[in-house]
Amino acid sequence: MAIPNETLQAMIQSFNGFTLTDEELERLRPELDNYIREMEKLRELNLADVMSSRLIRAQEGEAI
Repeated sequence: MAIPNETLQAMIQSFNGFTLTDEELERLRPELDNYIREMEKLRELNLADVMSSRLIRAQEGEAI
């Protein structure tokens, strides 16, 4: 899923970033594409049998 340079520029500027040239964006693109691929892998994980860590509460005063 390639993100057009115009979209990348808009995203960067919406976070008060700075303007990058198309050449600079192309140098960043391999890292960005890798990040997106890894995020897709995370979305595909089946976590149905994994207990949420939000449900686990440590008892105060007890060592783990």
